[in-house]
Amino acid sequence: MSRILSGISLGLLCLTTLARADDVQRMVETDGNPCFGWRFPCNNYGDPWTLFHSDHRAWSFGGWVEAGVTTNSDGAFLNGPLAFPSTNELLMNQLWFFAERKANTGGYGWDWGVHLDYVFGTDGPDTQAFGDGGWDFGWNSGGVTIPEHTYGSAIPQLYLEVAYNDVTVKLGRFYTIIGYEAVQAPKNFFYSHAYTMNYAEPFTHTGALVEWAWNEETMFYGGYVAGWDTGWENPTDAHMFLGGISLARWENAVLTYALTAGDMGVGGNRGQGDLYMHSIVFEYQLTDAWEYVFQSDFAAATNSTNQGENVHAYGINQYLFYEINNCWELGFRFEWFNAEDGHVVNNYDDPGDYYALTAGLNYRPNPNLIIRPEIRADWFDATNPGATLPFADNTSDDQFSAAFDFIFTF
Repeated sequence: MSRILSGISLGLLCLTTLARADDVQRMVETDGNPCFGWRFPCNNYGDPWTLFHSDHRAWSFGGWVEAGVTTNSDGAFLNGPLAFPSTNELLMNQLWFFAERKANTGGYGWDWGVHLDYVFGTDGPDTQAFGDGGWDFGWNSGGVTIPEHTYGSAIPQLYLEVAYNDVTVKLGRFYTIIGYEAVQAPKNFFYSHAYTMNYAEPFTHTGALVEWAWNEETMFYGGYVAGWDTGWENPTDAHMFLGGISLARWENAVLTYALTAGDMGVGGNRGQGDLYMHSIVFEYQLTDAWEYVFQSDFAAATNSTNQGENVHAYGINQYLFYEINNCWELGFRFEWFNAEDGHVVNNYDDPGDYYALTAGLNYRPNPNLIIRPEIRADWFDATNPGATLPFADNTSDDQFSAAFDFIFTF
């Protein structure tokens, strides 16, 4: 473990030094790597290899496999309330397959599409319909000794698209438009996830969502969904609005506001009264190499039978990315998450503030492979004296962890 930490620290130090140097030319040659030379080749060019091929251009098939490990300096089996990869053993997080026909009218006339996702791994139970316990909930097969992170399957997306001119309607089960981070591993820079993504945001919805490209700079969203992370039956009788707006009216920036509000239903894992929740995401390309992302979440639930009569949660995430060359990228994330009024973070229902600072690398030696080492420091500031501590088997209010995973797409 010490060798892994030393290697990660050396890589971060080397690449951070490059990021600060004004006179270092960004290297994009196939054999160019200013830190590690021949040990880490750079051939991230051309199209990725695919396992499935379709002669019909409208259809696409593919997927990925992701596996990794997260360990902490305390030697605890659980990494506290860290989401998804939260044990100190090697896990296959996602074995993912998708099939898609994307609706594309070119801005004129009618078209249709369909999308299907299937995932198996330790992330399977986290993207099931656990909100109401329907559909794919409980498609588990064991493999890890704690129920929250057993291996399982899920069909997180299964929807039909109908498009007319610049309007597209999704009908079925689909991923949320809330927030910045995603369940799908290739869409995230970091292996670990933010507290806001896991504890304050939905993963999936079942219902209908309209997307209207008003012009090249403005996208509107609006629709009806059966609560958060639900299946098809809606046994909890949840009824909510999902919508938002995305603005790209600036040369190097995009601002997205998304919200969900309404009746979360009665019973189920989410329980639960009325809820309002929104996210604000601002993405700004500072230079050709530097990118900054700001995200803020706010959630307020009333008459909640599961987590207290009135529950609030809110936080701020900030990301900074530096593209060193075609194969290497450096990233930082700093998060503050307030779990107020006993908002449950894992099994720790004491109110307080969670902080996390993460630094990581993305190494893409070829178009199919991503390797993501990271180091992370977490700490918790409890509101009440004598609160249950979330780290090191409930003995510490802080934690240092290191993680490593790879993603191979096909």
